[in-house]
Amino acid sequence: MKWIGTALLILTSTQVSAQDPVKQAASEEVTATYEGVRASQIKKYPIGVFDSGTGGLTILEQILKSDGFNNRTHDPLGDGKSDFEKESFIFLADQANMPYGNYPVIKKEQFLDDLIVKDADFLLGKDYFSLSGQKRQWSKSPVKAIVIACNTATAYGQPDIEQVVHAAGLDIKVVGVIDAGAKGAIEVLAPGEDASIAVVPTKGTVLSGAYPRAIKDNADQRRLSQTIDVFQQGAFGLAGSIDGAREFIQNGKVDNSPRDDYRGPSSDNREALIDLSILPRYGFDFSGNHMLFNGSEQNLTNVQLNSVENYIAYHLTTLMEQMREAKDAPPLKSVVLGCTHFPFYQEAFAKELRRLRDYKENDQYVYRRFMADEIKLIDPAFFTARELYESLVEDRRLNNKPANSQATRGEFYVTVPAEGQSRERLNDVGGFSYDFKYGRLSGDVNSDFRAVPFDESNLGDVVLKRLQDRVPTVWSLLSEFREKSDKLK
Repeated sequence: MKWIGTALLILTSTQVSAQDPVKQAASEEVTATYEGVRASQIKKYPIGVFDSGTGGLTILEQILKSDGFNNRTHDPLGDGKSDFEKESFIFLADQANMPYGNYPVIKKEQFLDDLIVKDADFLLGKDYFSLSGQKRQWSKSPVKAIVIACNTATAYGQPDIEQVVHAAGLDIKVVGVIDAGAKGAIEVLAPGEDASIAVVPTKGTVLSGAYPRAIKDNADQRRLSQTIDVFQQGAFGLAGSIDGAREFIQNGKVDNSPRDDYRGPSSDNREALIDLSILPRYGFDFSGNHMLFNGSEQNLTNVQLNSVENYIAYHLTTLMEQMREAKDAPPLKSVVLGCTHFPFYQEAFAKELRRLRDYKENDQYVYRRFMADEIKLIDPAFFTARELYESLVEDRRLNNKPANSQATRGEFYVTVPAEGQSRERLNDVGGFSYDFKYGRLSGDVNSDFRAVPFDESNLGDVVLKRLQDRVPTVWSLLSEFREKSDKLK
């Protein structure tokens, strides 16, 4: 982020608190980027999407495939064409600093706000860094709308982004996923029937209280009078394990010995305790070093998780324990996948819910009376795509012809540590170490990370294979972009 010192920029940035240098610098940069740009030109700009990691690509996949409207009349009926068929997109995964859900847990909310503002500043700007040598480039387009494809970033940073945009004198819509997820959870409820809704987000999103508020607001808007209980299970470490964050998972570990650098749920972690007294209820998979522990399976100590499926089993079992202890909770009717990483594993969530519904002890079902016959898994992506389309129509920014200025419909970037970092700041695979990542202070306009093009070197084979399998439309655009980037190296 750079400082620009003109009277005009100083005037616009006074709408942002002078005590918040990151937002102030962002508003100045954005003002300079869009100054003198006509509305007709902004209409041709791409749509910006960002997340703390690759999970936001599930949102982009839904946007790309969405057919909820007639593209000519904008009536809410599909016409067999993608709603966004003539739009282009820029996606940013803040992989260097993920998972975002941990920052509020350790009281680093302001630093998280800084990261979120910097994400938006990247999308609203023109520069990025080359993969080779991290040289600054200026060929990226600004954007005409921003989708926050991250629940934690929506909960903590949407107002900050909107403030930066407003301070720059722009009318650019910022669409978040939390209200969309809340709408989806409410829409599947039968009129007049008491129900429980579960939300499984990051722990940081839980601490914000954003989902219970949004669910209540949407229920009030629909004038629902039945009892609706909301249960939240902060999925500590799950998003990180899906994106391969070293502090939560070690793919390919050659033995089942516990790790000293592990930070996820364990039998010793008070923040996310694996209760060994109910160990069978979790249904953990001990094969293939998917569980790490000392002792034998009959006498375990220092138990740690080492597979995404075991993270899901832990958190859904803990959720059902919450409901069991509440005793009078209405049956669970819907579960909001409250982190954009989680739809990658929607089948695993569904399988685990079925296992828990059928789980018995002493020939008695433990959880069945708290679970409806059919539990809907709510992916906020569909509702986010709907809100994005409606906002572009309202602003008259929906493209009626393809944006020919770009070689592909999609550009994809990921953050990595800036070159020249001391070894003390990095872990053994080149990412930020846990202590450094979560030990930084807020208010620094400069960044110790860079946005570079997506590539095998900064994502890894496991993540790339998952993208190929789970988000095929995105994968097609990503492949085009990677081919283009290879020619520019």
